[in-house]
Amino acid sequence: MEALREITPFLSKSARLDLKAVSLTHVLGLTGSKDGISLIGQCQELLANVVDLSADESEVIRKDAVLALVNISAEQDGAEALVNQLASKIVPMAYTAITNKDCKLADPWSMVLCNVSRPETLVDPVLTELLKIEHAIENLTVCFTRINYNTQKGHLNYLAPLFSNLSQSKRGRDVICNQNADMLVRILPFVHHEGSIVRRGGAVGILKNICFDSTVHDWLLGGEVDVLPFILLPLAGPEEFDDDTNDKLPVELQYLGPDKKREEDPDIRKMLLESLAQLCATRKGREYLRERGTYEVLRELHKFECSPEGEKRVLVTCENVVDILIRTEDEIGEDNLKALDIPEDVLSKIEKMDDEIEQ
Repeated sequence: MEALREITPFLSKSARLDLKAVSLTHVLGLTGSKDGISLIGQCQELLANVVDLSADESEVIRKDAVLALVNISAEQDGAEALVNQLASKIVPMAYTAITNKDCKLADPWSMVLCNVSRPETLVDPVLTELLKIEHAIENLTVCFTRINYNTQKGHLNYLAPLFSNLSQSKRGRDVICNQNADMLVRILPFVHHEGSIVRRGGAVGILKNICFDSTVHDWLLGGEVDVLPFILLPLAGPEEFDDDTNDKLPVELQYLGPDKKREEDPDIRKMLLESLAQLCATRKGREYLRERGTYEVLRELHKFECSPEGEKRVLVTCENVVDILIRTEDEIGEDNLKALDIPEDVLSKIEKMDDEIEQ
């Protein structure tokens, strides 16, 4: 800690360039370990100086400072230190860099913003700072959905998990589900994006989080958004269905052909199934899914998850959804499953089973 205090003055923007460079290299080295990040987080002045250096006149200094912030924010201790001490500075800086088409550091800045919003406790303070900027979320959506928005070959893929992080909170979901902004409609096509698993996984994460709110299910399943094809298409493989089944399926899933590939990442498949499970919360949702061939798609997915290529945790999630869909509404006996009160002892057993499955 004493060594960090000694180099802190050399990390100020007014320090000599060579001293800044050497000191910043030392800080970068410390960010390679969890203990080092914890130490940096405890040195408030140093952390503030590193943030200031991310706007230094020297391109090399700016780059190293932002890379240090990426590493620091990757650990929860570091993310908490940045948000608790410097949220009002770091969030606008990140936003400005990301929305600047010519910024060479837009990608690392998007990673910083993604990292500091990952812990659920930090979502609201980060969102608060973003909402202070007029149309910030809408503008970031434009940056994300316009391929090649950044002229310096920045991909901005990490905006997808940023949006997913923000959708952990009710306020974040309200912003994303603003029907006048069409934000969700513009993001949904990236559920199928083959070019980046980060972008694809983030888009699916948004979808899963929003599906937890049963008050928007009618909107999600309606013609304006129509999320079901976006969920089912990655879960479908090259299996052939008879004409009657194809007629039930959304148009996007009819007669897919032998070259159709199923989503390769098991975590994404699991999130898609969890989205379906949430849409099964109400009778209206369950009937909608049944009428559109959801069971038939999951029946084939179940066979895949039972094969050597499948995953046990995905298989169990698939079985949970199928179990709901194959039961009659009389057997279920409840219009809204979320209205059921689950006894504490049963809830603890379910959580224990989920932990065992994850292991």
